[in-house]
Amino acid sequence: MKFAIILSALLASVLAAPVEGDVESQTDHHPTHPTHPQKPEMVLFPNYLVPIKEAHPDHAHETQKTGMVHWESHTHGEEIRLLVGFDIPEDVGPKCMINFSLPPQQKYGYQWTVNGSGKLDVWGLKSMIINGETSWNTKPMRTSWKPMYTIHQPKNGGMAKVTGKWVPCKAGERMDFEVAGARAGPVFFDWYELDNPKTGITMNVYS
Repeated sequence: MKFAIILSALLASVLAAPVEGDVESQTDHHPTHPTHPQKPEMVLFPNYLVPIKEAHPDHAHETQKTGMVHWESHTHGEEIRLLVGFDIPEDVGPKCMINFSLPPQQKYGYQWTVNGSGKLDVWGLKSMIINGETSWNTKPMRTSWKPMYTIHQPKNGGMAKVTGKWVPCKAGERMDFEVAGARAGPVFFDWYELDNPKTGITMNVYS
């Protein structure tokens, strides 16, 4: 009887232990933000922040100083996404990576807002956005069906957790992205892009 109990416990322990394939599949599904021992050699700020609105699919906006993203599953036709463009200098390192952060709220500054899941998905785009011409209906195609990055921003601010892998920097060219609310629950972001204190979406460049 005692032997049967011990054998059952051992079998349960073996079955519950993660196998190598399980660990690999979890890593593939949730890629980790690469760790760099050094600080980025450069932080790039967006040259274009162009909102596209599902409620006004043919209206093209000029670039803004603020970023806004909104999605809720029960509201149809009201999603707001953000197209982001970075002009990449000629003399940059080979590795580029999206980043996001929000500073402590300033008493007299723009009051940023993060509601809901606090998660954003970021896709690369196959062609450039055109300031004042690109709309919801004419937005470029994404480079893949899976997001390139997922941003998880704490609601009290600070540095966001960004999952994804670095991509090759396109030196001397534009790199454009589409930012949308992750389908993990309702989400709303509103911020004023600033370099000091660093606020919003940026791109880190590494050598």
